[in-house]
Parts: sequence; C-alpha cells; structure tokens
Amino acid sequence: MLLAADHEILLKALNHVYICLGMIDIDEQKIKILHQVEHPNEVGLEFDYNQYLNEHAEEFGHISAAFLEHFYACELKNIFLGGRDHWELALPDSSFKISFYTDATTQHLMGYLYIALTSDSSDDILRQITNAFVFNSCDYFIYLDPFKDTYFMFASSESGTPLPPSYCSSYSTEIIKYADNYVVSEDRDMVIRKMSLPHVIAELNRNGRHVFYCGVKDAVRGYTRKRIEYRYCDENRTMILLTRTDVTDLWEQEQARLAELQRALELAYTDSLTCLLNHQGFVAKAEEYLDNLKLIAQSTNTAGAALLFLDLDNFKPVNDTYGHPVGDLLLKKVSSMLKTVTDGTDLVGRYGGDEFIILVKQYQDQSQIMALGERILKGLNEIKYHNNATVKVTGSVGIAFAPQDAVDYHTLVRIADRRLYSAKHMGKNKVVAIDIKQPESSNEDEAILQPALMSGLR
Repeated sequence: MLLAADHEILLKALNHVYICLGMIDIDEQKIKILHQVEHPNEVGLEFDYNQYLNEHAEEFGHISAAFLEHFYACELKNIFLGGRDHWELALPDSSFKISFYTDATTQHLMGYLYIALTSDSSDDILRQITNAFVFNSCDYFIYLDPFKDTYFMFASSESGTPLPPSYCSSYSTEIIKYADNYVVSEDRDMVIRKMSLPHVIAELNRNGRHVFYCGVKDAVRGYTRKRIEYRYCDENRTMILLTRTDVTDLWEQEQARLAELQRALELAYTDSLTCLLNHQGFVAKAEEYLDNLKLIAQSTNTAGAALLFLDLDNFKPVNDTYGHPVGDLLLKKVSSMLKTVTDGTDLVGRYGGDEFIILVKQYQDQSQIMALGERILKGLNEIKYHNNATVKVTGSVGIAFAPQDAVDYHTLVRIADRRLYSAKHMGKNKVVAIDIKQPESSNEDEAILQPALMSGLR
C-alpha cells in the first residue's frame, strides 16, 4: 500500500526509474502529473485522465483503441474494487510497461490511483525479434476476461483474414456466431466446444496452455488452417491471452507430403501386372476393415463381409502351350473382368500366381454372394485370351462369411481356401460356400451337396 504522506519520498526515490508518474482521481477522472520525462512542462498540471491517455497513446507503440479503453477510469475502478492494490501489464509491440497502484485502505476505492510508465531497454533486441515474428504471423491477440465473459482485441492482422469483433461483451455468444460464419462445417462443433470457457479454463489449469487447430473460410484464399492458443497472461490468472496463427502454408505442405506418401503406399500395394491390390495391400486393407467389423458384429446372424477365393483351372497348360506372355494377357483379362462384376467399394486383389481374392464389404443375403461367384465363373468362360485357343480356362471359387465363419482375415482365407479345393475336388468350375465332407466315391456327390451354397457351370 502507498500512503499519501510518502508521496514526496517516493517521487525522489523513483525519479530516475520511471518515465511518467501520475496521480489519478478515479471519481473525478482527473490525473495530476507528478513526473514526466518526455513532457516536463506537464509536471504539476492536472488533466482529464481519459483524454490525456488518448493524446499520449501513440507514444506507447501500436496500441489499438480497444486495448486502450481497458485503462479508462471506469475500467480501472472495476479492477481495483475487486480487491487489488496493484496491477501492471507490458504493452504490446512496445518496450513500455504500465503499472497502477492504489492507496485505498478499504474495500471501497478511496484516495488515489498512481500510474507509472517504465521502459526496460535490456530486452529491446528480444522484444524486436518477438514483435517481428509474432505480429507478422498472428492474426490477432485478444485479452479475455473469463469472469465477465468479455474480451477485447489489442492487436490484429491487416491481411484481410476473417476476424472477430475487436470488442465483445459476451465471449460465449460470439464464439458461436464466429463458428457459424467462418469455421468450416466439419470443425464447427469442435471449435465451439474447445473455445467454451469451462473447457478453456480446465485445459489451462491442467496443462498451462490450450492449443488446437481448425479450418477457417477466407473469402479470398478459400480454406485456411488456423492454430488457436490460450494462455494465462498475468500472475493472478484473472486474464487469458488468446492468439490465432495462420498455419495454412505449413498445413498445405503437410497435406502434400501425406498425399505423396499415400501415392507411394498405393504403388507399393499394387500388383504391377494386373493393377489390382497385391497380397500385401489386400491384407492391409482387409484387416483394417475386418477390425472395424468386429466392433459392430453382434451375433453370427449379423450380415457383414464375404471373402471369395478364386483359383484359375488349367492355367499352367496356357503358359505351357502358348507361352508366358499369353498367360500374362489372360491374367490381365481376368483382373478386368473381376473389376467389372464387383462393386466399386469391394476389395479385389491378386493373391499370387493365378489366384485372386475379393472382399465384399456389405451384403444383404448370402444368395447375393453366390450370385457374384456365378458371375465370376460366367465371366471366365467368356474371356477370349488367344485366337483358336484349345485350352479352356475356368475357375474354382471358395467363399467364407464374416462374422458367421470368422472375423479375422487369416481364418477367413483358410476357410475360403479349403472350400475352393472342395470345388476343385468336385470337378472344378464351381462355387462352394460351405464345408463339404469329401465322398468316398463319385456316386455319392449329389447326395451330400447343399445346392443353395454350392453351384457351378457345367
């Protein structure tokens, strides 16, 4: 506390420390200048406080009108009526620090406030570096009062980027309006939640700062990426500093890098001959889908995915008779046919050699999958791979269902492979979707088959 009797002693002691000292009568909104380095002719004179502040504001640096209003008499009165006996703040984009003290000894604001302006030149270089970086890269700086739900912007970009109002008496209302008008739709709800005062304060108390990223619509640039950061900005944690930084260039670079990685990954996952997924790529994508399917499968009756394993019949004689270039052409034609008969969302891959594999992600009834198997056999029969070819190429298909037979990829492959070889054992050119006990003689074949889950072209 400063007592009135100590005024002269205080002035002599601090004469070489402060640039300006003044005594403010809050009720009358007057300031008496006690010490003034830049304007010594003002010492001893009395001025209207708010007017004096406005006239000398440009000497403090680049300070917005909204920021300056925070030091007006009515605002200071509210601050000190809250129980403070001093308050100080470094001015933005400036080497000055402004301090206020009161000699009030009761909870009512009696006596005077003292204003002191100081300059600390020891950090000028650091301050210049900070200003050059911060004020050129940040969209805005906002002081947020969480207790009053108000804020004011004391610095902002002139680049034309969408900005909130420079002053708002209801921060909680403004963040919703701003999210509706400028934030991209996919980020709207997230932004409102992360900018809400309870969430901000909880994060600051937990981590010391609160940072997140979002997309903002710019009328000129289109989609822009922003970094939002909250920090406490004074020792009593009664004011919060909010900054928004444009990181669009960095985000676009990262998106380009991710796209390049995705293209490289797709290339690594693609069979060079058929342009289908190779074995590695098919396994990676199938396992990812089936892992998600595990979470939603509630019973063995739940329709889910189906895995079809296709092996060409009589492929080796094609290579032996017509040569490997013709065999490669046949594989390409099989691949093209599989793309035609399947849905665009299905996974289609070359398992290896003359084996192909398909994962149908969704189906309504097992009869749909059996029909797909029949279309594959029909498509194989219609392929013309060589003029006057005498080697007839067909296929055998084994099917496993998820989650009825299994949900993990490797088990499904094992089941489908087992059923594929049942199809081959029964004469090839067939589709099998159940486990079949192999008969001791061919006369028993028709007695053990279930037509609904076994079919073939003869």
